Amino acid sequence: MSRLPLQGVRVLECASVIAGPYCSYMLTLLGAETIKIERPAEGDWMRSQGGDAALVAAGLGSTFLSCNAGKRSVALNLKDPRGVKLAREIAAGVDVMIENWRPGTAKRLGVGFEDIRAVNPRVVYCSISGFGQDGPMSPRPAYDHIIQAVSGIMSVTGTPQTAPSRTGPPLVDYLTGLSAAVAILAALRERDRTGEAQQIDVGMLDCAVAAMGSILSSHINGGIPAAPIGNFAASGAPSSGLFQTRTSPLTIVANTETQFAALCKALDRPELARDPRFCDPATRKQNEAALRAIIASCLAERPAIEWESQLAAAGVPVGAVRSVPELLDEAQVSARDLFRSFALPGQDREAVLPAAGFKLNGRRIAPERGPPLLAADNDGVLAELGYDAAQRRSLRGDGVC
Repeated sequence: MSRLPLQGVRVLECASVIAGPYCSYMLTLLGAETIKIERPAEGDWMRSQGGDAALVAAGLGSTFLSCNAGKRSVALNLKDPRGVKLAREIAAGVDVMIENWRPGTAKRLGVGFEDIRAVNPRVVYCSISGFGQDGPMSPRPAYDHIIQAVSGIMSVTGTPQTAPSRTGPPLVDYLTGLSAAVAILAALRERDRTGEAQQIDVGMLDCAVAAMGSILSSHINGGIPAAPIGNFAASGAPSSGLFQTRTSPLTIVANTETQFAALCKALDRPELARDPRFCDPATRKQNEAALRAIIASCLAERPAIEWESQLAAAGVPVGAVRSVPELLDEAQVSARDLFRSFALPGQDREAVLPAAGFKLNGRRIAPERGPPLLAADNDGVLAELGYDAAQRRSLRGDGVC
């Protein structure tokens, strides 16, 4: 197996739920060794979340599975000075530390940036929080749903009748995790150049605002009100958006003159491109209702998947709306090798987990082993720190780990 880019990089993760764990998951997929510190007995809250009772009982809730494969799990009580001492000892030997507590918590526990830099002068220390490490909202707790509300994402999601609405997946969590991973990669390069510790401050709100870039720029610089437009195209082109076919909805984007002409031809209505009502963007907009009615009438004659094939062959950007089961059955997904199957520890079954959203030198970057049981690596990690079997038993007996 070829060497991965981050092999040799060690990561200490003190994070739970999605944003922080997804950040370290990306680094793990790229070859980093990640040690995940969790609360004794409870662990990451996501271990107890999911629809499968057997998985939840084993501490392997379905959401936890999705972003913790390939990591090592160490349970430490960071409210006990001995647990903090162990955390610092682990941190002394890593390249990266990630935490997603509320601002000030890490410092109060004794594992803040200055505490860790004192034992590891070359550490890349990444703090992930809802609102960042400063500002009037900084102390507040936050989850993806909260940030979607505060950032304006919910206000522009849905139709004028249904907004505000949250996005289906927790996109802000994933955007934050990806942003933090990018920042860590940059900080590692800077650390290697200067030899100095690096401190990263990632706010979920900051990442959400960045993801709203096109809408905010249009509002600030173009004077375009930010409003929910439902399933209409962001371009406003009347020949773009969501249309109903004989079977299910279909999304079409025909913004340019070339795309519109191709759409008309594929619908077997080439004359529409020459119709005075629709011959240029301005007239199409003036006669939007009539044009959309004609397109909808054509599309109603056949199933969505047939139209998708025909329009795509004609060069029209198009996509049939798929359910999750339909997506998983899609040949394109199989061809792109987007999932991996793993045996689950203590379970007579496998889990299917998502890989990274990219290939590197033709190789899909994917986890090489499944997620760990809570505290599965306590003995191994403490032994690496020099604690003998009796000391490890004593720490376990006292509830430190």
